[in-house]
Amino acid sequence: MNGTLSEQPLAELIREISLRHFSGTLRLRRERVRIVIYFEQGKPIFAAANLRNLRLGEYLKKRDLVPEDQITALSNGGSDVNLAKALSESGLLHRHILHDLLAAQVNDLLRVSLLWTDGSWEFDDRARLAESVRVELDTVRILIEASRKMRLKFVGTRFPNMEEKISPVIGLPDFNSLLPTEGFILSRIEGPIALGELIALSGLRELDVMRTVYGLSLAAYLEREHWSYVLGEALKPSFSRAAAASQSSPEPDTITMPEQSEEQDLEQLFMRMEDAENHYQVLDLPLTAELAEIKASYYVHARRYHPDRFHGKAQPELHARIESTFARITQAYETLIDPSSRKAYDARLAGQQKAREFSGGAPKPEKVDDFGSEQPGSDFSAERLPEAEANFREGFSALQQGNTKIAITHLAAAAHAAPDEPRYRAYYGRALAANQSTRRMAELEMQAAIKLEPENANFRAMLAELYWELAFYKRAQAEAERAASLDPGNQIARVLLRKLKATRKVG
Repeated sequence: MNGTLSEQPLAELIREISLRHFSGTLRLRRERVRIVIYFEQGKPIFAAANLRNLRLGEYLKKRDLVPEDQITALSNGGSDVNLAKALSESGLLHRHILHDLLAAQVNDLLRVSLLWTDGSWEFDDRARLAESVRVELDTVRILIEASRKMRLKFVGTRFPNMEEKISPVIGLPDFNSLLPTEGFILSRIEGPIALGELIALSGLRELDVMRTVYGLSLAAYLEREHWSYVLGEALKPSFSRAAAASQSSPEPDTITMPEQSEEQDLEQLFMRMEDAENHYQVLDLPLTAELAEIKASYYVHARRYHPDRFHGKAQPELHARIESTFARITQAYETLIDPSSRKAYDARLAGQQKAREFSGGAPKPEKVDDFGSEQPGSDFSAERLPEAEANFREGFSALQQGNTKIAITHLAAAAHAAPDEPRYRAYYGRALAANQSTRRMAELEMQAAIKLEPENANFRAMLAELYWELAFYKRAQAEAERAASLDPGNQIARVLLRKLKATRKVG
């Protein structure tokens, strides 16, 4: 199977290979550059190129990890796969260092080739990576980051039909890694919607919406009605981010370890770590613990759970989990044993407590009986209410403290989960209003909130403030006067009306 990257870009090929869980080798050619990407059960596990600055030897030299003469001796003019294998067998690099180095190399290769809009590709499902070299990659993140850098005109060619339906995937998306525009578009798609209608609804430039939808679709945050499939007959996609995460393989390891069941005390440790919210809970200590108690707790944990005790006895996945857990224990100890770092950490905990108090003051729904009830034609479920309300409280708290980016993340999630709850839409709009580039989106959110709850004076006062920032003074006056008529004591509206009068911005 082969084709051109102008007709089937690498991002779409990776998506299709992931969908179908294919194993094999994808070879790319662009002028004199050659890149080969190996896949296993739909996941990219290794890549190599003939570009000198993207060869493994160069990465070793730049980081000064292995003497140059040893690199030359180990590579012996061979491939990066053979060099990686030789490094593993020689013991010159710890396997975690080698894995991170290979992952960085493969990430860089993918970032380069994902932006190619010309060249050719060839996929062979019979050619497999025989060696034990493997890397673990966050494919979703790589794809969506690549989409943000793609040329707008090229992305526009991927949407020949403005009537194509765009649909949300099942489950609440993870907004933490999204840009404000991406979160905004995602929060507006409640069900299948035509691309042209989505563009009109967003109020954004056509190509900007297309690029956002393209990236979100590649990353499985959205599903497009029309995808072209070239590696086999088309199939109805069933791919989701949650499913992709569950398919991730254990951390690569070139050493085969004998299987061993997990001991009960390890399971109890893991459960405690999942519940631990701070360093004190990690070490099972009170906030008032003395230095001697901190040291004693750490030494007990070290004797029982140091990863070296399980080396060669635990499965790679279990051993990786132990290492990760002990790294958390070590971080907690190093933070709390040093007086200055402990003081800073305690201050941060106090700030988080203050944030929780802020979130407790978040506005409540005007009509409690109606909150969370399903609306006709809505796919909102009461099961999602607690998560939506939790995101709203977190977002409101962040907004009160001036953390706009965090506020947008949580408020976008709340608005997406419950688009008919006016509080979520209004305060999402208020967070968007803090950024000049997203103020048009902010206006749409606030207007949506007012449409849902026309008699809410606070929402109208917030919209009036936005119009003041946009220099739409007559609109600001109209909304402020309406807010004041609904609630004569509304401070935002009264202050704004005084500013309008004092500056003579309106008659």
